[in-house]
Amino acid sequence: MKNIRSGITFGIIGGLLTFLFGGWSVAVIGSLMGVGLGMGLSGKLERKNPLEIAKSVLPTALVAGAILVLLSLYQNNFVQEAIGKRPAVEKIVINANLIAFLGTVLFTTLLASLHGLPEKQEQRWKMILLGLLIIAFPFVDKLTALRWTAQIIFALIFVILGLGLNIVVGYAGLLDLGYAAFFAIGAYTTGILSSPQHGIFMNFWLVIWIAAGMAAIWGFMLGAPTLPLRGDYLAIVTLGFGEIVPVLFKNLIDVTIKEPLTCWILPGLFKLFGAKTTMACITLIEHEDLTAGEKGISPIGRPVIPFINYEFQSSNPIPWYFLIIAIILLSVFIIRRLRDSRLGRAWMAIREDELAAAQMGINPVRTKLAAFAMGATFSGFAGAFYASYIAGIFPSVFDFSASIIILCVVILGGIGNINGVIVGGLVIMTADRLFLPALKDFLASLLTHTVLPSISDPVMQLAVKDNANPILYRFLLFGLTLVIMMAVRPEGLLPNAQVRAELHPDETPVVEAETPKTNKAKKG
Repeated sequence: MKNIRSGITFGIIGGLLTFLFGGWSVAVIGSLMGVGLGMGLSGKLERKNPLEIAKSVLPTALVAGAILVLLSLYQNNFVQEAIGKRPAVEKIVINANLIAFLGTVLFTTLLASLHGLPEKQEQRWKMILLGLLIIAFPFVDKLTALRWTAQIIFALIFVILGLGLNIVVGYAGLLDLGYAAFFAIGAYTTGILSSPQHGIFMNFWLVIWIAAGMAAIWGFMLGAPTLPLRGDYLAIVTLGFGEIVPVLFKNLIDVTIKEPLTCWILPGLFKLFGAKTTMACITLIEHEDLTAGEKGISPIGRPVIPFINYEFQSSNPIPWYFLIIAIILLSVFIIRRLRDSRLGRAWMAIREDELAAAQMGINPVRTKLAAFAMGATFSGFAGAFYASYIAGIFPSVFDFSASIIILCVVILGGIGNINGVIVGGLVIMTADRLFLPALKDFLASLLTHTVLPSISDPVMQLAVKDNANPILYRFLLFGLTLVIMMAVRPEGLLPNAQVRAELHPDETPVVEAETPKTNKAKKG
């Protein structure tokens, strides 16, 4: 019965989403819904014959697919007319809903039945299936003309940022409220080194590593003065750093840098002994506009694939999509290795009890500095990609709200869990970049053809139209989501096994979330 309720919930949510997009969206939503439902059900089932599992979840899949199709048909036949749009042609409606139903049933039963395989085989086949879906997504998106890929890319940028912050907050337990500052450092490093505005045309494939290194250096510099601080005091310092960096970039519009040895040190020594010097002062930079203030740096160089000389373009998001996927895979690989290493275990020991960790021989200074530096490194990757992708940088992007959104990604997904952070980033940013704009357009069309014509007062009409904009309430929705999560599921969507055990000591989950690997002692 619980599985049927899950199918009903997924079917209703998927069907309501078709109200916002219509057309071919039901086919994509149905397939993605089947993946989510299958993954969710597999964690609740006992391991047995895959065919038996498929039979047991088939009713749930059929219910979810049927509800999705019914709501999609209702949307096309009734809702489209209510918002002043023409229903889709019959051929598209039939094909899209058929694919949606089959995709829901197929992916739900397939992913759930994989739970009947041995654990390693199950994980391998799930990764293969998810990999195929990830590869196919941008091409399906282009074929159906939904144009979701560009917005998904922005969500994936915040996934990288969440992975980096998870090192600081999730592994080391250091609350960082100014993480967007490292994002800005990576972006501005890329802009300065690869923009015609400065006459520098460095290759993107080199600049992205320089940006990551620059962010790591600043992460080290931030970590150094915060070593004695903990808890709220550390959060306040990082908050201050996050507020300083955007202001700094706004004001680097008239920069002069002089070589200190020839300009101050040697002349000062000569003057100290009463001698005169004619040594010329070496000026490295004189009255240079590094960041262009509020106008920002634009344009910025873009990646070029070697040998074929193909330059990435804004009009084609597919190469950008695969590039950001490659960066995420590299980031996940590095972070997993760090988590399972001696340094990763030291981070977690510091998080649990810094005093006890120090007594066990862990150096808190080096461990904390490494956490800040490594966390900032991945923010540098994200900043470099972001600057090149939008071909411009503007200081308003890196304000305090960006740091809060990144922190929300980690908290919502599951602190300390890589998979949870990926899911949290996709959920929050697709809601922000994809669903809220679509909901705005839907509500505007609905009000225009239903409510507004019945209001005679033009001032009231304008007030209703302007305030029926969900984008205005995005932070209210984020806050409400966090409040609900803290009350219902404080460990996040995909929690770390240790965090879940601490918050729910009486529960024994069927499948635990990821935990660091440790070497088991051999029995003698």
